[in-house]
Amino acid sequence: MSQLSPTTEELIVRFKQGSEAEACFRVLFERYRNQIHRFFQRKGFSPEDCYELTQETFFSIYKGLDDLREPEKFVGWMLTVTKNVWRTHLEKIRAGRRNAHLVSLNQEHEAQEGEGSSLAERLPDPSPSPLESTLQREKIEKLHVALEQLSPQRRRCLHLYVAEELSYQEVADFMGLTVGAVKAHLHQAKMALRETLKTDFEELAVLGRATKESE
Repeated sequence: MSQLSPTTEELIVRFKQGSEAEACFRVLFERYRNQIHRFFQRKGFSPEDCYELTQETFFSIYKGLDDLREPEKFVGWMLTVTKNVWRTHLEKIRAGRRNAHLVSLNQEHEAQEGEGSSLAERLPDPSPSPLESTLQREKIEKLHVALEQLSPQRRRCLHLYVAEELSYQEVADFMGLTVGAVKAHLHQAKMALRETLKTDFEELAVLGRATKESE
């Protein structure tokens, strides 16, 4: 490659042009693999799973990179791809657990046939009541409205810190800010949300990390 330290945007443009696609992608991989690996580490996966999921994430990035229209938004797009890989993997794990649970329930039913209802039939319905569902939806809608009222930079910092569970330093790296600026944005976002949501604020667990740590 002709340039020693090309920017991420330049690497993506060259990748799309095709002549240096493999070399450009190797640089992107080396530049961002540790951040992706740490994401899966924070989710509690084993070292082997972190490695496999990181490889799977970059395979998805490679396949989708040609369709990324705005190279400057690569980091946000990369995090979205990473979350999709994580969620897909969780679904596979949950599906396996559900299948094992159903087998267990079926075995119990066969063992207790003629002795009354099975365990599955005796379990209480965990579904929330219509009133509880309505109240929860109203709180979520209020949260969405409040988030939209934040400045784009504060909203982005909050998303990376709370939803993506990145550290202050990682948010700063992704956003091109200092750690002090990230903490200031999070504190200001928390204050704005608390003022807008008032009593609902404390009940929204999604904001718990920002509430406790950004002070």
